[in-house]
Amino acid sequence: MTDRADIWIEELDPPFVRMGHSVWPWQTATRISRRAAALGRNYSRGWHCAYCGELMPEWKRIDAKYCKEGCRKMAARKRRERKIG
Repeated sequence: MTDRADIWIEELDPPFVRMGHSVWPWQTATRISRRAAALGRNYSRGWHCAYCGELMPEWKRIDAKYCKEGCRKMAARKRRERKIG
């Protein structure tokens, strides 16, 4: 089982989310708990994609700004267009 299945996020009414996590005996409990705490901090601040505004998936890095590769690329194109034009 991967770490992704151990932390779950459910969006309620923005900016509220419900979050839970579980630790299995073969996993490092400290690491899972720290990641859950960091995700909780991010979601409490309103952790949404900088391009499309969707709620960030729980499997993304804690410092991620975009929810998917397409959003990252579209934001880069927009920045280049602004710089040129």
